[in-house]
Amino acid sequence: MSDKVKLFIGSSANGEDALIEMAYEYTLRKNTKRDLEIVWMRQTNDEKSFWHGFADQNWSTPFSGFRWAVPEYCNFEGRAIYTDCDMLNFHDIGELFDMDMEDKWMLARNGKRFGGKEFCVILFDCEKFKDRMAPVEEWKQEPTSHHQFIHTFARMDNPYVGELDPAWNSHDGDIVPFFQLHFTNMPTQPWKPEWFTGEPVEHPYPALVDLFWNAVDCAKDVGYKVEDYFGEGDVKYGIIGK
Repeated sequence: MSDKVKLFIGSSANGEDALIEMAYEYTLRKNTKRDLEIVWMRQTNDEKSFWHGFADQNWSTPFSGFRWAVPEYCNFEGRAIYTDCDMLNFHDIGELFDMDMEDKWMLARNGKRFGGKEFCVILFDCEKFKDRMAPVEEWKQEPTSHHQFIHTFARMDNPYVGELDPAWNSHDGDIVPFFQLHFTNMPTQPWKPEWFTGEPVEHPYPALVDLFWNAVDCAKDVGYKVEDYFGEGDVKYGIIGK
């Protein structure tokens, strides 16, 4: 098993999620001694970027469809973790990376959405996708591709997707104790991302909000700077945003 943990984090392009990105990275690095390589997946105006030109019209977030491109980005080699950016980490991410995958293509937690699986946290065996998945260039401009992948892989009887301990993807504290806390309900996210087009409301669990602001403060105390997560600043989205 490689000592390096490769982590892909889907996020926004214009700094809308900068606070949670900073807090998340701080908690990730605080809780592991492993070599952690983070790839921030952001929409971009740079036509040379791997992440340019994805059709996002049916995406709920600025990064929804990027996760399915991870195996190809890795040249179909080794393992990789995907997560959304709206998380805090409380357990060594290396333990997720090293899990026994039992010859599955990926691991994800069981859930009620999307037909049975929650793909907010995925452990990929990238080699399994080689010659078994269309090249990214063939599907990234198809607006329905993200949901097609979800429906293909989400069935509970799908032989390619194994079960991930839900503690790695605790939806606003639905699993306690949690390894990763996921602020998955967009209206209640405490940093209020500007790309969200719905009506923001207060989070029902103030203690979880306190965990977020505490992580922000601790990150700043040890030298993290929120401006380092601002991104390009002028990328236009076509997303649903809720």
